[in-house]
Amino acid sequence: MKYLDLIKSVQIEDGLNEILLDGIYPIADFDQAKFNKVEYFIDDELNMDSKYANRLMIDSKEMVDLNIYCGQGYIASKDDEMTNKFLRFQGWSGGDGIYSFNLTDGNDQFDQKQDMKTLFVFGDTFVGTSDLKTNQRFQPHLMPNNSLGYYQDQKIEFKVNFKDDGSVAGFYSMDPQYDNAGTVIQNIIRYDRKDENPGYVSGYYPKDLEIVFDLYKIRNITHIDFYNYFSNEEKYLAKRGLKEVEIHGSLNGETYTFIKKINLSQSEYLGNHETIEIHESHRFIKLIVPTKPGVGNHNDDTFTEGLFALNQVKFYNLDQQYRDLKVDASSTLLINPEHSWIWLQDGVIIGDHLYFIPMVINSDLNQPEGLQFCVKGVALFKTPIENKDINYEKATQKMAPLLVENEESQWLFGAAIMASTRKAGSKNPDGFIYIYGYKTTMGLREMVLARVLEENFEYFDDWTFFDGNDFQPDIFKSVGLLSHISCEMSVSPILDGLYKDKYLAVFTYDVNTKYVSYAIGESPWGPFSKPQKIYVTPEQEIYKSTTYTYNAKAHPHLSMSTDVLVSYNTNTYNFDHNMSNNLVYRPRFIRLKDTTK
Repeated sequence: MKYLDLIKSVQIEDGLNEILLDGIYPIADFDQAKFNKVEYFIDDELNMDSKYANRLMIDSKEMVDLNIYCGQGYIASKDDEMTNKFLRFQGWSGGDGIYSFNLTDGNDQFDQKQDMKTLFVFGDTFVGTSDLKTNQRFQPHLMPNNSLGYYQDQKIEFKVNFKDDGSVAGFYSMDPQYDNAGTVIQNIIRYDRKDENPGYVSGYYPKDLEIVFDLYKIRNITHIDFYNYFSNEEKYLAKRGLKEVEIHGSLNGETYTFIKKINLSQSEYLGNHETIEIHESHRFIKLIVPTKPGVGNHNDDTFTEGLFALNQVKFYNLDQQYRDLKVDASSTLLINPEHSWIWLQDGVIIGDHLYFIPMVINSDLNQPEGLQFCVKGVALFKTPIENKDINYEKATQKMAPLLVENEESQWLFGAAIMASTRKAGSKNPDGFIYIYGYKTTMGLREMVLARVLEENFEYFDDWTFFDGNDFQPDIFKSVGLLSHISCEMSVSPILDGLYKDKYLAVFTYDVNTKYVSYAIGESPWGPFSKPQKIYVTPEQEIYKSTTYTYNAKAHPHLSMSTDVLVSYNTNTYNFDHNMSNNLVYRPRFIRLKDTTK
């Protein structure tokens, strides 16, 4: 269907008329002189912002023959050929969280002519055998989380991580050093989370106690805020708090220089802190604590326990707080593995490495069936690309301070990445990588944006966040740019057609509804048009009470600017429904076609 093609011919009666269309179309202008009112609807919702509709309500003054023509914009249609490539009955048998990457040369732009090698990644995966006739999944059916697929010459080679003993695992998993709960040292750099921080507690009467911070780069440190130990359980436990502390600094982690000795006060309440001036540049900071009770801590004759504890430590350069840190301690009282898993989110190719910014996920049995998980944090995975394949066994990882929250909202980054670099094939590269996320307030998600120069992508304290006017270092000042977006999405520069030189955002309206939507931005940071619903997903009809669709996104390097390949995920809240029908849990594909081309 193209601009000014006939959509439908109807006879309008005198009075109120309802006109149903077979899809959502941009409606070309027509003479409304004989009508009292014309209203454009997407299903039952009045569309006030555009003339897209799959239903019109016309209040006519008289009987009229009306031809409805296609306007300028996008129309959506199924891509059954691509969808059917993901229907499998043995081994890999379904997944979601799908993202794609051009392993041939890293070019992530529309309108490519070559047949490149594409990597698909999946956040969760089913592995097992299904019945060819009934579509029933046979037990055992496993979910090893992330899996891969290599796509070239119109064929997909699905990859599941089968271990040497035949068991199944994800290709990516959390390093145990980042996957622990208890009184672990990582608690002292868990910033800006609403849940109560248990703080760090050493083992009993440790032989020595050293705490080492790695800022990943040499940074100017003007001051350090120490939040000494305090527990709401019993106030006298504050006597575990550190007292005498030596601070040392290092550029390389091997040779340290003495900075100063400090005496910290016993904390009187949660949030009580002391500011220690430093004004030196270091990559590593080491705290050395004497392990004699009453010297290294606030134990006394009334309470001698032999534990040394601290709630938080924050590093600053003037007003900028450093959040990108790693910390280790020589003694810890309690360490419990959390057994987290990861959802890969989007990524970017820089040089000969593929970077992911995955969410760290854990179980939450308090949530309803099908949603029994919670997001614990965000990480960074760096994977070498060798001969157009990724070598996941050589992947490295670190935590990423990209999930923060206050009393009103939560910010999470990594849902979409757009590289404006030569490597990514950008038309006008500015050297920045743009990282999109979402700010959630009272259940409403708004798109937010960060950016960083390509060479600094790994260093989160070099990231800046768009505050509505400019990019600055405070993540909490990130403002919403586009409402009703989903937890996975895409933003891509358009190189041809009606919206040439603008930016296309694709997402599911409000995360897990039946509406694939888009918006047009004037720049990577907008302003963006209001969300436009463009496609109604039909999969809810499989199991009307439990099936849902979610997290749509474009795949630009597999698309033309005027013919955009879009995926969305399909799932069911009911595990028995998933087991009885392997048609449900897999990606679906549609095309957004520019009506002017």
